[in-house]
Amino acid sequence: MKRRIATVLIMLVLALVVVACGGRAAQVEVTRLASETIVEESSGSFAGGEAAPMDEAAAMPEMEAMEADFDTATANQQPLPAGQERLIIRTADMAIIATDTEATLAQIAALADSSGGWVVSSNVYQSTDTAKTGYVQIRVPAEGFQSIIDAIRGMAVEVTSLSTSGQDVTEEFVDLNARLGNLEATAARLRTFLEEARNTEEALAVNVELSRIEGEIESISGRMQFLEQSAAYSSITVNVTPDELAQPITVAGWQPGGVAKEAIEALINMLQLIANAVIWFVVFALPVLLIILIPFVLIIWLIRRLRGRERAAVVPTDSTRTPPTD
Repeated sequence: MKRRIATVLIMLVLALVVVACGGRAAQVEVTRLASETIVEESSGSFAGGEAAPMDEAAAMPEMEAMEADFDTATANQQPLPAGQERLIIRTADMAIIATDTEATLAQIAALADSSGGWVVSSNVYQSTDTAKTGYVQIRVPAEGFQSIIDAIRGMAVEVTSLSTSGQDVTEEFVDLNARLGNLEATAARLRTFLEEARNTEEALAVNVELSRIEGEIESISGRMQFLEQSAAYSSITVNVTPDELAQPITVAGWQPGGVAKEAIEALINMLQLIANAVIWFVVFALPVLLIILIPFVLIIWLIRRLRGRERAAVVPTDSTRTPPTD
């Protein structure tokens, strides 16, 4: 009896275990099937239907990073074009001694103008009481750079210093040109996206990015124009010192040359004063004196004439008298 009861209990326990295992397996199977169904529905919706629109604000930084990487890779791999001339920016700094500072600066300015260049800046200042120092900066065509330097050298009594330099900007110009082409292509695509925008938010996002690209295009274009002009016209700066200051004659603080010059200036001033006095006398004082003296001369002449007539009338009267007799 006890054995039968134990056998029945064991069978019931086994039955419960089997049922429990079967229920858990079924639950796991249902969960797996549901997951597969969700995945299949999601895949089918993305494959068969239209993709959900992305957030423009989140997608824009990713697009900018891709464009930057593409521009950098393209610029690094861009070879020099076959017809591209080398762009070299040449500059020169000179210091010369000249007999006349102002005349030399005027000659340098005229030389720049005649060669097709222009004067960038010029300045003359009084360094002493009798001498002036100055400088001038000019831009001249690059092909005449050396000839202009030689011409300025010919104007000088002495060239105290001369330094020239050249900066090759060909690679930078080519890289900028490649970036400009990529940005213009990107701007064209953005204009197409702007026309195809479905709502205001998309249009505003595309317009912001288009404005940024156009700003970069203007910046690169300005830089390229600056490089071309700087390479086409070289810069020359000339500092001019008068010969009097460069080679003074000094003996224990005494400058005979300066003293002699002051004496000559004093003599010239005195001669100028005398000449001015003569001119004033001839032009101004002499006519005034003539105007004043002419009436007096006429009066004196008339008085003398009248007296002469009176004397002539008295003499015959006296001659007719008889001398007294004794």
